[in-house]
Amino acid sequence: MQKKDFQNWSKEKLLHEYKELSKRKKFGIVWEDKTEEVAEQCKTHLPVLREEKKKVISTDKNVVNHVFIEGDNYHALSVLNYTHKREIDVIYIDPPYNTGSRSWKYNNNYVEKEDRYRHSKWLSFMSKRLRLARNLLTDRGVIVVAIDDYEQHTLRALMDELYGEQNRLGTIVVVHNPRGRNDDKYFATMHEYLLVYAKNKDLAVVKHFAFTEEDIDEFRKEDDISAYNETSFMRTGNNSDRPTRPNLYYPIYFNKRTQELSLKNLKGFIKLLPINEKGEEKTWRWGKETFLEKWQTELLVREVKGKYRIFKKRRIIDLQGRKPKTVWYKPRYDASSSGITILNNILGNKHGFPYPKSLYAVEDILEILSYKDSTILDFFAGSGTTGQAVLDLNKKDNGARRFIICTDNSDNNGGGTKIAEDICYPRVKRVIEGYSINGKKITGLGGNLRYYSTELVGNVKTDNDKRIFTSRCTEMLCLAEGTFDEVASKKGAFVLYENPAQMTGIIYE
Repeated sequence: MQKKDFQNWSKEKLLHEYKELSKRKKFGIVWEDKTEEVAEQCKTHLPVLREEKKKVISTDKNVVNHVFIEGDNYHALSVLNYTHKREIDVIYIDPPYNTGSRSWKYNNNYVEKEDRYRHSKWLSFMSKRLRLARNLLTDRGVIVVAIDDYEQHTLRALMDELYGEQNRLGTIVVVHNPRGRNDDKYFATMHEYLLVYAKNKDLAVVKHFAFTEEDIDEFRKEDDISAYNETSFMRTGNNSDRPTRPNLYYPIYFNKRTQELSLKNLKGFIKLLPINEKGEEKTWRWGKETFLEKWQTELLVREVKGKYRIFKKRRIIDLQGRKPKTVWYKPRYDASSSGITILNNILGNKHGFPYPKSLYAVEDILEILSYKDSTILDFFAGSGTTGQAVLDLNKKDNGARRFIICTDNSDNNGGGTKIAEDICYPRVKRVIEGYSINGKKITGLGGNLRYYSTELVGNVKTDNDKRIFTSRCTEMLCLAEGTFDEVASKKGAFVLYENPAQMTGIIYE
C-alpha cells in the first residue's frame, strides 16, 4: 500500500481522514493485499465462455446437465456471477494449502516457504475468490472449505470476516491419514479440517446421516409403539442446572408396586427429584404439562445403586438419523485407500496427481448439506472428486443434483500432465460412461456434461465491439438458462436452444 504524505494536507482533509480511520473495524485479520494478474485483467477485459463441443458428454436428454469450466477460477467465478448468482446451494472447495513446497503459484511463480509475503499472497488470492463465491450462494446456501494447519487459523479469520462469525456452522476434523505423516518433526499429523459456513445460519439445514446397522442395533428394546433405547430423564450438560431452568425442577411421585408416576403426593408413592449422584440439583427434560401427556408410554423407572431413577424411551422412529459429529475418523475417510486408490483405478497409476481427497469424505459432507435437486460448485476441482461424489449421491438416492466444477489446465507438478484435460475431465468422463479395472467393467453412473473454456474479450468501446461481445455471450446465456441443445440458427441473426422444459431464443440486434 502506498504511504500517504500528510504534511501538506488541509485541516478539513485531515479531519475527514481521521473520521474515516475511526470507522475502521478494531478487530479482524489484516494482511498486505497483493496485486494478482488474473484479477487485474478483468479491469480491461471481460471473461466469457467458449463451449468445447468435442468434449460434451451426452447420455440422455432427460437427465441432469453438469458443467465443467476450464480456466482460472477467478475468471470462472466472474462468469458464474452472471449465470448463477444466488443459485448455488453448496460450495465445496479444496484450495492450495500454502505449504511452501512448490505446490502453488501466484502470478505464475511458485510461492515458497522463504517468501516473506507468503501468507499475504494466499489471503489475497482466497479473499478475491471467496467474495465472488459468496454472491453465488442461495439464501440457505452453505460453503465448505478443506484446509490444514498451514492456513487454518488465517482462513477461519477470513471466513468470519466475509461470511460472519455468527454463520459458522462448525469445524470438522477429518482423520485422512490414520498412519500419520512420518516426516513431521514433532507430531505425526493425521488430520485436516472442513470449515463449514452458511450464508444465513437461520435458513441453512444440516441433515443427519442415515442409521447404519450398528446404530439400529443400539435400539434393542421394543414395545407396542417401536424399538427404543433408554436415556436418563434428568438433564445433563449445558442448561441443566436448577437455577437456569427452575420451571423444570419439580417433584415426581412413584409407586413401586403399580409403577405409576404422578405429580401428586399420593399414598404409597415416593418422591423423586432431579438430583444427580453428586447431590447437584438438575432439571427434568420436560415440563409438567408434557409429563402428564406422555409419561405412560414414554417413561419408566429403574433402581440404580439403591436409588430409583426415571428413564425416557429414546425411540428410533422419533430420530432423523445419526447427528453429524465434529470428528470424522472412519476408514472410508483415508485419503490413500479412498482417494489415491480410487483415482488409480479410474485413470491408471501414471496420472501423478498428488493427494486426491477421499471420495467418501466429500460424498458424506455433500449428503448432509445438499438436497436431491441442489446445484453444487467446486472451483478448485483438482482431480474431480466432487464431480464423482455428486454422481455417486445421485445414483444412491435417485437424485438430480448438478455439479459445476472449475479447474485450470496447468502442468501438474511439472510432469507434463495437464490437470483439466489429462486428469479431471477424463475421470468425470469415465465415471459417467463407465470404465474397466483389470478387465472388470465398471458401469457408468450416467449424466450429461457441458465443457467450457474461459476467455477474455476487450472492454466494449465501439459498435463492432458490441457485436463481438454479444456473439460471445451465447454460451453464457444458454448456461444461465440451462438450455443446451441447438434447435435452429441463422448466422448473425438469431439462435434457438432448448431443454425438455423450456426454449431460449437469442436475437443478435
